[in-house]
Amino acid sequence: MKKYELSKQKNIRDLGGMKTKDGHTIKYGRIFRGGSLASVSEEDIPILDSLHITDVVDLRGEDEFVYRPDFRLKGVNYHNFPALYEKVKEKDRNKDDGNLLWFVDDHMSGHDHLKNCYASFIKEPISLIAYTNFFKLLEEDNKVIYFHCSQGKDRVGFGAYLLEILLGVSQEDAIEDYLLSNVAMQERVGRLVKSVENKPYYNEKYHQNLLDVFAAKIEYIEESIKTMNELYGSAENFAREALHVDVERLKQLYLE
Repeated sequence: MKKYELSKQKNIRDLGGMKTKDGHTIKYGRIFRGGSLASVSEEDIPILDSLHITDVVDLRGEDEFVYRPDFRLKGVNYHNFPALYEKVKEKDRNKDDGNLLWFVDDHMSGHDHLKNCYASFIKEPISLIAYTNFFKLLEEDNKVIYFHCSQGKDRVGFGAYLLEILLGVSQEDAIEDYLLSNVAMQERVGRLVKSVENKPYYNEKYHQNLLDVFAAKIEYIEESIKTMNELYGSAENFAREALHVDVERLKQLYLE
């Protein structure tokens, strides 16, 4: 698996090179996962151009992609498939004095908020529509897709996990890929903490919530796995029944 770093986006990687349980390999240069492309520098453009992306899939909600729109690469198709219900509109966000946890309800911990989100990916209509559209795009010919959310770890993390499982990657390896976001985001999380540690609302609870929200934790992805198993029996059943995925088509297109 090849990793890429932009000036302000470190959590980008090619799914290529991952091995399946039956001896196949995901093709390089076809599916890239990452965070938003809202802050792209001149130095970043040649890196992105070298990926030969045909389509960018943005899993963020309107409150995010309007507030921080993606940089537009020439000749690339852009798709917005919001994977979660938005919490506030941009006009409300401006009242929060840089509060990084504006989307977390006061009565809920950051840890529980993330677990709820990962269950929502399987249960909420907006999530089902988003991932249905994502996989439908993947099933088209000659696509090189970069799919992202804000940080590249949650909405993308679930989508990548499901795709890898459907292609035949072991659950252990798919979870390992999911957890790699922690390595890529370590420096960023440190900067985020420093940006709010002098705010009046910053305290020990806020600090822990911040770490929980900006982490990829095994119990988060396990919440998705548990919900898929409870409602559909398996991840593959969920993909076929709820998202109408053509698993054989995906294998034909992305395995070698």
